[in-house]
Amino acid sequence: MDNIEFLDEDVLSVVDISRSFEDEEVDVFSMASLGNYVLLGHRTENSDTNDEKLHRLSLAYEKLHTVPKILLQELAPKIKILDLSHNEFDNLDFLSEFKALTTFICDHNNISSNTNLPFLPTLELLWLNHCKVTSLYPWAKKLQSSCPNLKFLSLMGNPVAPSYLNGGNFYEYLQYRLFIISLFPKLVHLDDRPVNTDQRIEAERLYRKPLVERLVMNISTPEYLRHITEIFTPAAITHEKNLIV
Repeated sequence: MDNIEFLDEDVLSVVDISRSFEDEEVDVFSMASLGNYVLLGHRTENSDTNDEKLHRLSLAYEKLHTVPKILLQELAPKIKILDLSHNEFDNLDFLSEFKALTTFICDHNNISSNTNLPFLPTLELLWLNHCKVTSLYPWAKKLQSSCPNLKFLSLMGNPVAPSYLNGGNFYEYLQYRLFIISLFPKLVHLDDRPVNTDQRIEAERLYRKPLVERLVMNISTPEYLRHITEIFTPAAITHEKNLIV
């Protein structure tokens, strides 16, 4: 049972299907199965028919590189919250089957700059922490087209998200943050902190063509970012790795 992660104990329970179910009837639309375990949606007397059906699914820590076809066929259209953390996914094309998806957690997978997401207009939360995304452009632009309504995005632990842990400096972090904010007008939280009004204004002012390509490719440094870097990086430690705060 250690291989199953639960998003809400009030919504899901674990049933070992190795025992007999001869005297029980199980609605396939209210469960998701993998191996010897089934995640069942609890039913309550006050629940509507739609609320009775499973809408959360966790397949974390299963060493998967694709979602089993039976789950795609029977559950994908109903799932709103999907957790595939700690697996081996490098292709996410199957997400096109999840028509109602609002939350997708895919931390610690093989997601790279070559991984594209299908069009997911209902997706509001996306976590791709500790994956293998190395290039911000054009990957982020494709993500913008695929997930235009994102409100929460986290890419921490990827080479593309600068931090003191991977050798990044404050300027690189600020450049990354403002560029991402400029792509998603509904974004309210990026990585480990909220998006504020000042960041939104500066992102919209700075990242406009042809500046987008020029900035992301590190061809030159805008005077504004140079000034910000000087403020937050004292001369005495200019060449040292700094904790981004």
